[in-house]
Amino acid sequence: MAKFATSGPTPDQQPSLTDTYFKHTRHIVQAHGDCEVTYAVFMRRPVTFAGQLAIDWITAMAAARQAELKIEQLYVEGAWIGAGEPICYITGPFSVLVDLETIFLQRLGPACVAAYNAYNMCIELPDVAFLAMDARHCAGGEMAELMAYGASVGSKKAQAKTGAIGFVGCAADATAHFFRQGERRWHYAACADWLRRVNSARRRIISSDYT
Repeated sequence: MAKFATSGPTPDQQPSLTDTYFKHTRHIVQAHGDCEVTYAVFMRRPVTFAGQLAIDWITAMAAARQAELKIEQLYVEGAWIGAGEPICYITGPFSVLVDLETIFLQRLGPACVAAYNAYNMCIELPDVAFLAMDARHCAGGEMAELMAYGASVGSKKAQAKTGAIGFVGCAADATAHFFRQGERRWHYAACADWLRRVNSARRRIISSDYT
């Protein structure tokens, strides 16, 4: 099989990680007739939209099953979304979508909450440079990726809306690309040089856990 097109569980890994009753539903649909369905995706609390990793994953999973999804995103990345408000609509064959819900929501919800928390931290302390030091508290590399991505989304929103310094780096090489757009690696060591170059009145940095 060709290399999977995105991060997250591969088609071979996904079945053992999803809710079993969704797998049962898929088998029933495959045996008795498929249909097109539309899922309305929402969160039960206010969030900041950080859905790209989730959308990339479910799109890649559908492609691996020789299917194409129609995804209607109702918000741009970084948008505030109220509790219970539809985030996006996903339309496709029921047999393709039904057992992808578990991992899709795992990749959506935590990143959106991290983005929400990061944004609020940045606007409350606009003259502070933050380091995303969550990696050692995450339950593995996949969670670390989601948290770093969420922090970068919340930070970029704060930078755009208020001019805050926001998050300037992180702890691990694997997630450094989310920070300081245009630079390949931006982590703890690189931040020391950056801090020497910023205005002294704003030379404050916090190593932050925002998950």
